[in-house]
Amino acid sequence: MRPAGAAGAAAVLAETARRAAVQAGIELPVQAAVVGAAGAGRRQEQAELEAALVDAGIAGRVRVLADGEVALTTAFAHGPGVLVNSGTGSIAYARLPGGEIHRAGGYGWQLGDEGGGYWLGRRALDLAGRAQDGRGEGSTLLARLLGALGLQRFDDLVRWAATATPAQVAALAPHVLNAAREGEVVAQRAVDEAARELVELVVMLGRHFPAAGPVPVAITGGLLLPQSPLTAAFRDRLAVGFKRARLVPERIDAALGALKLAAELV
Repeated sequence: MRPAGAAGAAAVLAETARRAAVQAGIELPVQAAVVGAAGAGRRQEQAELEAALVDAGIAGRVRVLADGEVALTTAFAHGPGVLVNSGTGSIAYARLPGGEIHRAGGYGWQLGDEGGGYWLGRRALDLAGRAQDGRGEGSTLLARLLGALGLQRFDDLVRWAATATPAQVAALAPHVLNAAREGEVVAQRAVDEAARELVELVVMLGRHFPAAGPVPVAITGGLLLPQSPLTAAFRDRLAVGFKRARLVPERIDAALGALKLAAELV
C-alpha cells in the first residue's frame, strides 16, 4: 500500500478475494473482510483502501490494518507480546498489557529494514564484490549469485545490480542463508549481524513493558522459517540480549488472524 495507491491495491486484493471465494464455494460480497496490508499503518490509507474494497464488491464491511498488527493479533489474540517480522524488510510490533501498540523499524530499504531480505541481499552483493577483488575471506556467494541470476561474469552482476529493484535484491537473501547453513564463515557472520539487528528491535520495544515478568515474543516472515539459520541465530541472541523474552514456539499464520478479526466484525 502506497500513498494515493488505494485503487491499485484494491484491484489486486479484490482479484485475490475472488479466487479465494471460488475455491471456498461462496459468493461475494461477504459480510466482513479484514485486510492486513504492508504500508497501511496510517488511518488515511486504511480508510481509502476500505472504501475501495467496499466499492469493488468484496464485503459489506471492511477493516484495513497494517499487516504487522494482524500478525500481532494472530500471535497473542488481544494479549501482550512482541512480534518480529523479517521478510523483504523488517519490523517489530508490541502490544502492552493495557492494549497500547508500539512499533520499531519497518521504515523501508532506504531508511533501515535491518535484518530483512533487502539488507541481507545487499550484504550478498557486497560480499560478492569483495570476493571479486580478493578482499576479505573466501566465499562462494559470487558464484551462487551468478548461477541464480543466469549471469556469466562479475561485470554482468554489476549491470544487473544497477537496475535491480529492492524486491529483486531481497530475493538474494536465501543465498546468504544457504551459504551460512553450509558453514561459510562470512555468510554466518552476516546472518548473525541480521539476528542482532532483529533482537535490537525487541529490546527497544521491551522497554515499554512493565519491569518485571516475562515478555512473549513471536516471529514471522519468509526469513524466519523454522529451519532457517537466521531463526537459530535470532533465538540464540534473544536468549542473551533480552533474558525476559519467552519465544512462542508456533509459527504465525496471519491469514488465520485476519479471519478471526473478520468474525469479530460480524
